[in-house]
Amino acid sequence: MTENFKTATAVNGSVPMNEAREQVPIAPGLFEWLADGAHLLGSKCNACGEVTFPASSFCPQCCRETTEKVPLSQRGRLHSFTVQRFKPPPPYKGREPFEPYGVGMIELPEGLRVTSVLEESDPAKLKVGLEMQLIITKFFEDEEGRDVVAYKFKPIGEGSISRE
Repeated sequence: MTENFKTATAVNGSVPMNEAREQVPIAPGLFEWLADGAHLLGSKCNACGEVTFPASSFCPQCCRETTEKVPLSQRGRLHSFTVQRFKPPPPYKGREPFEPYGVGMIELPEGLRVTSVLEESDPAKLKVGLEMQLIITKFFEDEEGRDVVAYKFKPIGEGSISRE
């Protein structure tokens, strides 16, 4: 089952979404749209309080099946980062020709760290502790002509994402 996103307009340097095309997430259940925008979708254990991403019906902390899906914070802090300077092996479907991109661990207020592609790839513009914002951008076009969208984080102050 795939979710369809009618529009997701990214501003200030993010990849704009094409309103005429069907949009599908890169994987079901990673993020959702709420009234205040996109959120990663995690799970919280009702027994021990552990929060995980992506969402799971099983708690890795206490080994119980007592979780519920919860939207995660849209903002976090950059915990660590690197720049991917070589093309990943297949089934890589990113930009061609390959361009280096930032990868980071984002620490969310819920107490977990999420690995993410970063909108910024210049190490001089990144630093540990930098406040980051979740955005949703086009990753590639699939065989059916749909825009496959994925999540990234970008430094605060470089724009945001809105839903039209």
